[in-house]
Order: sequence, then structure tokens, then C-alpha cells
Amino acid sequence: MAHEFFRDVTVETLSPDLQPDQQPTRWDNHVSLYEAVFEPLTNAFAARALDALRVGPGLFCLDVGAGSGGAALLAARRGASVLAIDASPRMAQRMAARARYADPGRVYTAIMDGRELAVANASIDTALSIFGLILFPDPVGALREIGCVLKPGGRVAVVTWTEPQRYELAARVGAAIAAVRHPQPAPATLPAQLRFCEEAAFRDLFEQAGFTVERITAVEDSLCAPSARWLTERLAFAPGLGAWLAAQGEDRAAVLERFATDLERDQGLGPVALTAVAFVGVARRCGASRSGDVLRPI
Repeated sequence: MAHEFFRDVTVETLSPDLQPDQQPTRWDNHVSLYEAVFEPLTNAFAARALDALRVGPGLFCLDVGAGSGGAALLAARRGASVLAIDASPRMAQRMAARARYADPGRVYTAIMDGRELAVANASIDTALSIFGLILFPDPVGALREIGCVLKPGGRVAVVTWTEPQRYELAARVGAAIAAVRHPQPAPATLPAQLRFCEEAAFRDLFEQAGFTVERITAVEDSLCAPSARWLTERLAFAPGLGAWLAAQGEDRAAVLERFATDLERDQGLGPVALTAVAFVGVARRCGASRSGDVLRPI
């Protein structure tokens, strides 16, 4: 059974030098908002990744950086067994609760550091990471680790952002800040999740980790919300967004109001949709397993 291959492991708090979205424990405070606001968009990209991997009955799938469990549940509905891991304890707890309710016996969850998978060598048929692995301090090492637990010839799908100028949510937040506080200087450091927004860099990630790239496809979808005000009230759904808004200090309320009124002006008082573009990259394992003895089931 799948549950014989892993156990929960203690995940140390990452260095405060890392960006907010790169620190797993900071996600603990965003579970419900992330699930309500952002998971529907990430699920749209996850569905494309699952299609590309041909996930279905009989496969054992690993989801790394699984968040609140959306992609894992989608894979289970297709008949796969899934091990979904996240380094945020509360995200992992939420995944477990949803799995017990929606797909008992098919989705297994664990609190685990994706950089050191407590998973048996060559035990996984296919793997995916939807905007998770791209946040790791060492994404190449994390992808190599996935390669070690995949069976020979196993495939992985990774989803990352591309065309950041078309990520409408961030563009609108930035425009609201500029309107209230005047244009702000560009950040000194590129957001971690944009490190692979160019296809060449994304392809290099796979190749450095010992994978052969099969395809990289740009996919467009939309973050949808019942109204501009509904979205504005829930805008801090991720640590990075929360920190960005908090940095506005006493202007935060004015920035949020400007965001809401501009969105209402453009899309009305009803449902709203903000576009985003992501790469879905699919690659096949071609590297060696972990050096030394094969990792035994835990």
C-alpha cells in the first residue's frame, strides 16, 4: 500500500532571508483564503498537467508542494492513488481533512520537505508540482529528488508562471499602489516564482535535474471571483501578497479601495475575472537513482 512508503517528517523553519512565499510556516496563516480564492485557478493549470501526464487508474502519483490539496484531489477523481506532501503543517492538515471527506483511501498526505523525500526509491509512477517546486531555495535539487523516487522512465509535470506582464491580479495591485502612493521602485530581487518565466530557464531546470523535456506549453486561464469587493476582502491569500499589502502601512486601506473601484469600473459589480499565464512543463526521468543503497520503505 502507498502509505508504507512514507511518514510525516519534521520540517525546520526556513531562513527569514527567504521571501515570504518560500517559508512554509508562513503559509499556515493563509490556508482557507488560498483554497477559496486561488485554488480554482491553480486547479485549472493542474488539470492540464494531469492531462499531459495521462493520470488515471492504477497510477501512484506524488504531488510536491501540494498546498491545500486541489491537484491531489483532481488526480484521485481520475482514479489515481496520490501522496500529497507540503511543508506547511496546516496545509497538510487541510489536505488530510479534505481527503478523508472526498476520497478516503485514495489520497495520502504528509508534512514533508520536498528537498528530502521520505519516500522509497523508484516507487512513484508519476509526479507533479503546481507552483510549489518553483518556490524552493534549490529547485534543481528538489527536482532531482523527485527523479530519485520516480520509477525508471517516470514522468513529472511542473507548473510555473510565465508572461508576468499578463498576470492581471499583480498588475492591478501594483497599479493601485502607484495611484495611491505614486510609482514604486522595482524590487531589488526577482520574486522566486518568476525565476523560470522564460522557456529557456524552465527547460534548463529540468535538464540540470536529469530529466528529458517532452513539452513546455503556455496555458492561459483566469482567476474568477463573485465580485471585486469579495476578492478585495480576500486579497492577502498568500504570504507574499499579504506582505506586499502590509508594506503599504497606513495607505493599505486606500490601496485596497482603489483596487476594488478600478476593478468595478472595468468589470462591473458582478463576477470578475483576472487573466494569468503559466507554463506546463512535462519531462521524463533519465538520471540515476540516489547513490548508495536503495532507500527502503519507512
